[in-house]
Amino acid sequence: MSTRRAFCVGLRTEGRVAGRKRIDIIVNPAAGGRRNGLFDAVLRALHDGGAFVRCLDTEYPGHATELAAMAAAEGRADVIVAAGGDGTINEVARGLMATGVPLGLLPLGTANVLAIEAGQTLDARSVADTLLYGEAKLIGTGLVNDALFLLMVGIGFDGVVVSNIEPLQKRRFGKLAFIWEGLKHWIKGPGASLKVEINGRSDEQLHGIAWVVVTNARHYAGPFVLSRTTDVTRPGLDVFLFHAGSRLAFVLYFLGLAVGVVEAMPWVTRVRAGTLRVWESGASPGAVRVEVDGDAVGACPVSIQAGEKILRLIVPRR
Repeated sequence: MSTRRAFCVGLRTEGRVAGRKRIDIIVNPAAGGRRNGLFDAVLRALHDGGAFVRCLDTEYPGHATELAAMAAAEGRADVIVAAGGDGTINEVARGLMATGVPLGLLPLGTANVLAIEAGQTLDARSVADTLLYGEAKLIGTGLVNDALFLLMVGIGFDGVVVSNIEPLQKRRFGKLAFIWEGLKHWIKGPGASLKVEINGRSDEQLHGIAWVVVTNARHYAGPFVLSRTTDVTRPGLDVFLFHAGSRLAFVLYFLGLAVGVVEAMPWVTRVRAGTLRVWESGASPGAVRVEVDGDAVGACPVSIQAGEKILRLIVPRR
């Protein structure tokens, strides 16, 4: 048993009436390296709230899904918590689909987009209060090549950036690693030329696309607003097509993200979609990279659809 796990199991109820009594936390030790202070403070706050907490450390990619499914099958936990970034949350969510057990968040990642969507701050007392007393809200999901995603799929620019970042870079430099890789890719100039089929339709306006973002969320890469009206609780997906691929265009895209006006830009089309296919146009197979919920997952072609299953997410009290 790891030191972290031993400390967690030692947090027992002390006769207080709490909200959720039994909480399982699935921990990505790598993601938590930059915010151990938050992690330990949340554990202490849960203890003060009278909870019995069990922690399970992940040891390899996909392990969080296995641990979540195992914990849900045991039937002991009132909530199963993902302690890590959006990639860890994605893995835990896969293990909880169709189990009825709600997902809780202890945000320890670089962007923490789902936590921002849920209105969760990085204050330890607030996180603990949400896990103990927060409302379980239904949220939509999506599928990319039949694999679950909660937030977004990026095809082209951000797929390349995420694919080029080593785990050590991410742990050591955080968001600076993404900025550095983004600048390197931007300097190289125009990259992807994509063809897109939306809801079974494709025409010339859907050819030669420079970048595609499919989202279930308002935010992108943390606090940046991609869409002011997208709602993670509403079924369906919003597709953003970035038509121009020049260096200047990408500067304008990211300025638009910074001030929350991307969907109003002339080189950007937003479409509501149930199904989507994206493939390379004139590129070598596998050249256009893809990221899902902040993790690299491979390359084009991809098939994306709105998920039929929903997930219960614990959100802060209003």
